[in-house]
Amino acid sequence: MGYFRVHPSINFARVGNSEEYYLAPETAAGEIVDKATGLFGGLPIKAGSENTPIDENDFRDASENVKRQAARFRLFAYDDEQTTYPSNDAGREVKIGDSIGGKVIKDIVWQVHVANKKNNNYKITSDNGTPDGAEEGIVAYEGGKTPPIRNPEFGPELQDENRLKTLVVDPGPRALSVKTQATTILHFDQATPASFVNSDNLIQQESSAWKYPKSFPYQHFNQESCKMYNPLGDITSLGEMCIEPNTGRLIVAGGFGKASGIVLNGQYPELNDAIDNDYWFDDTSDGPVTATVYFEDGSVEHAVHGWVVCTDPSYAPQTRNVVSTWDDVYDTWVQHLNLEPNMFNNGFKQDYEASFDGDVMPVFHAAFLQQWNAALPEKGIQGHKRMKEIQPSDTPSEKIPSFTSLLRKPSPPGTSNAPGNEDGTRLKMPLALGDAMKSFLAVTETQYFLLMQWYGNKFHAEARPMGDGERLDKVVLENCLGGRYSPGIDLTFIVRDTNLYVTKWQGEIGPFRINLESLNYANANSSKPFLGVGYVPLRTSAVEPGDLSKFMAQPWHTDYNSCATHVPDPNPTMPNPDNEEGKDPLTPIQDNTLYWSWPAQRPVSVYPKCLFTYDAASGQGKGFSRYSVRGDEGHGTQTFYPQEQGRYQCYLDFVKNWHKVGFVIQGLQIEDGKSGSNFGPDYFLEVQSKFTSKGDGVEVWPQASEPGYERLECCEPTDLDKKV
Repeated sequence: MGYFRVHPSINFARVGNSEEYYLAPETAAGEIVDKATGLFGGLPIKAGSENTPIDENDFRDASENVKRQAARFRLFAYDDEQTTYPSNDAGREVKIGDSIGGKVIKDIVWQVHVANKKNNNYKITSDNGTPDGAEEGIVAYEGGKTPPIRNPEFGPELQDENRLKTLVVDPGPRALSVKTQATTILHFDQATPASFVNSDNLIQQESSAWKYPKSFPYQHFNQESCKMYNPLGDITSLGEMCIEPNTGRLIVAGGFGKASGIVLNGQYPELNDAIDNDYWFDDTSDGPVTATVYFEDGSVEHAVHGWVVCTDPSYAPQTRNVVSTWDDVYDTWVQHLNLEPNMFNNGFKQDYEASFDGDVMPVFHAAFLQQWNAALPEKGIQGHKRMKEIQPSDTPSEKIPSFTSLLRKPSPPGTSNAPGNEDGTRLKMPLALGDAMKSFLAVTETQYFLLMQWYGNKFHAEARPMGDGERLDKVVLENCLGGRYSPGIDLTFIVRDTNLYVTKWQGEIGPFRINLESLNYANANSSKPFLGVGYVPLRTSAVEPGDLSKFMAQPWHTDYNSCATHVPDPNPTMPNPDNEEGKDPLTPIQDNTLYWSWPAQRPVSVYPKCLFTYDAASGQGKGFSRYSVRGDEGHGTQTFYPQEQGRYQCYLDFVKNWHKVGFVIQGLQIEDGKSGSNFGPDYFLEVQSKFTSKGDGVEVWPQASEPGYERLECCEPTDLDKKV
């Protein structure tokens, strides 16, 4: 009869402080989706529409709160088991009333279970006691190692029951029938009953006989000696789920961008680290999405599951990352999971043809788009523009005389100064900071191979066709950050671990599916935590709700605020022109050049619409660049240190004001009141910023006033905060 899959395999909801939402984009950032107008993909979709892209007026509600991004999931049917990628069976989307193998679909029940396990997890950085300092990312889990745990005062081991009970935010599962609950909204909160599809394929709700052990911070820290500090209000919900009208698709919206800290004996929690802040919670989350299909003849089928991740807002949705999450996931599957043996089989195969549209142009477009979120020098901007104009009919070597001298070759982490290693080589592309333990960003090995195949004239023009379901799997990951997982914004270094996935993908499962732990909800006990430690990198443990987002910053706000510009870390040695003749030409002095972390996801500098003039007749515009984070609130963003600009000088101030950050989108989606039209296809401008300060001008490719790192302060809550 065939089988069913949920698509996308992973989709992304994003926090906002509004009850309203738009839908996650289903086109790829950096891809031109309308050749007539030049519109780039990556724009989210208006709620209630099939594929209408949002415009500048859709980011905020009538009260000027940031709308959340909701994730939309679809159900697909397949006839043939998958043997290749892309699949030999394109599949088709199905809904109630459709006939599959001679049987009619009577109902579909969607089930979602999201959780937040950040506080009961390992720290991102591990001090390994070596002269090189700390280990980060996947390296910290090699050889049986693990980093130290967060919040050790609550128990020495992650499996400690007190930790699992008090540090995990868990609303439990929710199940929703398309046929009988099409207008129902199920909230991921304490008040809404938990529900799941039981072994009899019935929706089982909470009752006196079965009650799920829900857990929110305010339940456990509500005494005078141990209470919560809630600058944006209590964390009482991780979002909600509902059915899209008329389609039967699932909509999952996430949390509201809140962060709460534990106050112990009157001592307010410190917030002084970019990544690991003990005693703090946020309302991001993740978890499995399942679908059960019911037929009129009484039979039942279970679909291959998907996954939802709720994370930071996407402030520049059309700007593609040079290395996206897709690039890292794809590289892992190509090199380690036999995804495409015609490309890689114990090494890359030199007779493989790259696709210009699918493999090469996305990298060029990503480089071109960085100029709208980072203060690139004019030479770099012009170089990126030339790359954008390259066509498949061009001879690569004529357009780029020496590609290898331009593109940084990928290398393992922690090898910046190894002979022949290009990680420490400046002025190669990509021009951004590297992953944990790497100085500079590099494309993945698969990207590098495909780009070099193009350069060697081993390519064809068109992207490979694929079914709508697999296209969605790819697109949503193309819109997310890759390459620099320190720890990142959407997902992190765990996407490079094969243990994260169902590795036996051929057949019904297909690629890119999270290795879901089998959860027997019938055994849940209201007096005992249900979720355990779950997934640990480089181990075979399966994945539970909350396991993908738990490797991100706690809370997310501090990492976002911090990651504007930095000096390289590790900082490779550099020539010293003042050395005497005959002396060592290299010295241990550090480079004080500032590079960008994640300009596609976390804009550093932007061109505000209010400071931009545009002539519709000529299509020419001119504006002034400002830092995207430029508030005067609290301690403000003003500083004498270039390496600290473009961020609040106190992390707590960003927690309180994150929702004021504006969004960068293409001029086609921005109203120009003067011309009565828009700002055209060639400019990407900041809209809907609620910062009252215009801020200082932005220096092109700035230099630190002295080598070193941030001096961001840990500021105390105000008296007013303490009263709240």
